[in-house]
Amino acid sequence: MSRRRSIAMATERSTAPRLTVVVPTHNRSQILGRALRGLLDQTSPPGLYEIVVVDDGSTDNTPQILAQAQASASGRLRYLRQESKGPAAARNLGVRAARGAIILFTGDDCLPDRRLVEEHLSAHQQAGDVGVVGYVTWHPELPLTPFMAFLERGAQFGFHQIQNPQDVAVWHFYTANCSVPRYWIEQVGGLDEDFKCAAFEDVELAYRMKKRGLRIIYHPAARTYHHHHTTLEHHLLRQRLCGRAAALFWRKHPELKVQLGIAHSARATTALKLFEAASEYAYALGVRDGLRREEPPAEQGLDALWRDPELAEAGRAWVREVFGPVDPDTEELIQLRAELHRMKQEWERVSSRRLYRWSEAAATTAWWALRKLGLGRRTRLN
Repeated sequence: MSRRRSIAMATERSTAPRLTVVVPTHNRSQILGRALRGLLDQTSPPGLYEIVVVDDGSTDNTPQILAQAQASASGRLRYLRQESKGPAAARNLGVRAARGAIILFTGDDCLPDRRLVEEHLSAHQQAGDVGVVGYVTWHPELPLTPFMAFLERGAQFGFHQIQNPQDVAVWHFYTANCSVPRYWIEQVGGLDEDFKCAAFEDVELAYRMKKRGLRIIYHPAARTYHHHHTTLEHHLLRQRLCGRAAALFWRKHPELKVQLGIAHSARATTALKLFEAASEYAYALGVRDGLRREEPPAEQGLDALWRDPELAEAGRAWVREVFGPVDPDTEELIQLRAELHRMKQEWERVSSRRLYRWSEAAATTAWWALRKLGLGRRTRLN
């Protein structure tokens, strides 16, 4: 190697940023702009970090938003684009383009604390060759529904479940806020691009790095705020995607069958838990109705509940309180009502047939018992 080239490489290393923030994005231009403003307005000196945004085939005005952000970024923001391949492929492209020795993953719907980059750099400096998981919580602008609070207790982000902050399990390696030396990602071949959705692709990467010896620590001072209101309906759709990703994860790592819940998901108890929860919810609606109204409706029965406007509004208020704002005229709810109506008709049809069969069987059994006892015979007249 020539002396001139050696000097050039040494100069490049000395001027390269220590950390690269990798942000995959897809059709979230409005919140992406705020996220980028937050990443550009950090307490860390501008020369210590850069930002690489990978547009995964957006069809909105994401290019315009990125152009505006680049205009004020002084060269610290780079923009790459790929056809829609999923967040795993987008992050891999960002890692390949990164100049920093440390990769900080975050999301396009995550608004960072001003000390986010500083805290990640500090954690790596103090702990050495580790992966770092930061803290994620809902943005204070969002109305926090009980369901969103439930998600924060572990269904989506389970930070309170971390038992040892100095040796964190891979299940907490959330790419909404985590960092790792770039060479760890490179030596395991990057994220697995077979994962097309944002589900388990980050955990699977952490699992392969952990098997190679990576230790992951939890550094809650590195904070970011998830600015993404969610509802039960949206979460259920995401959970179905997670289930599919879990099956892919299991095929690649069969030893994780128990941890991924593959066998448990096929048991009848899983459906029974749903039925139990639905029954408890319906009971809770009744309690709420009873607490809000001193006198019962004049007409008893299910039909009275549907016809009484005060009780109907109380039920809708309860749904709004638990699951967030509900538009009663959305296409999804109209379809849901139609489906529930069909289910009700089917239940009534099946129930009436069952009742008839049960009644017929009971009558037959009773008549047989009476004949055995001699109580059903008529006296013959000579």
